[in-house]
Amino acid sequence: MPPASSSRCDQKLTTENRGHRVENRGNFFRSVFLRTLIAFALACLTTHSVQARDPALAVIAEDLSGETDSGGLEMVESLAEAGVMETDGVSLVSRRHLEKILAEQGLAYNNIVNDRARLGHLAGADLLLVVSITKNRITQTRESVSAYGMTENIVRSRSDAGITVKALEVESGRIVAQRQFVKRTDNRRALDACAAEMKSALSKIPFGDLSASRNEELPRHKVLIKPTSGGQELQGLDLFIDGNFVGNTPITTDVEEGVREVSLRQGGRNLWSNRVQVLKEIWLTPELGSR
Repeated sequence: MPPASSSRCDQKLTTENRGHRVENRGNFFRSVFLRTLIAFALACLTTHSVQARDPALAVIAEDLSGETDSGGLEMVESLAEAGVMETDGVSLVSRRHLEKILAEQGLAYNNIVNDRARLGHLAGADLLLVVSITKNRITQTRESVSAYGMTENIVRSRSDAGITVKALEVESGRIVAQRQFVKRTDNRRALDACAAEMKSALSKIPFGDLSASRNEELPRHKVLIKPTSGGQELQGLDLFIDGNFVGNTPITTDVEEGVREVSLRQGGRNLWSNRVQVLKEIWLTPELGSR
């Protein structure tokens, strides 16, 4: 018969071995759980990284009519932003956020608004929506109305307004969407009516799809620009195509097919601009007159 001390020692060893097995099993399950958790987290991160983000869009409003006060311009810009916010698949870069970024760069919004490519890059935007008030004319006429032996002078107001909207890709400068709105009313509210129609139309434009199709490249054609003045070639003028700086004249550049807005500037002053249909290789030799 084995001694009692030996039996107690065997029981102690058995208990310790069982404890080790339980501990090892716990470590195994903890290890499996941690590996599963890490794999799940990595899968989530990978899925998130490959998901395409919504393209960012910034709105730029400008008055080309010279007849719109700051309140009217802000109204048109606000309605344009509201229309964009009602669309799916695009995120809006607000005017406040844009001005904050420019302030951090020591830049003024009004001074950089014409340099659209730079503005878009600073804002982190994929698309720029350029909203231009092209017309905002209010006319008044006086009429004399006689009734019951009395004559009354009546002032009647009429107004005409026009707004052009262009959606531009920041990277390429390509116009991916363009709309024009014109209104005439027998009051002073034509611009309001025009802006309301613009907002409704913008809410139906699939900006996300337009940006997603940017890999579908259009044909490009060579365009030569050689401005002259009095028969003499002008050098060193700034060439802008669709609002984006290209280089200095004389210059030959590849331009994407379509209707392009070509302008020549010097020291921030616009010297010449025209809309050009680019369907093949062309030469542009604008005569700027005496300077």
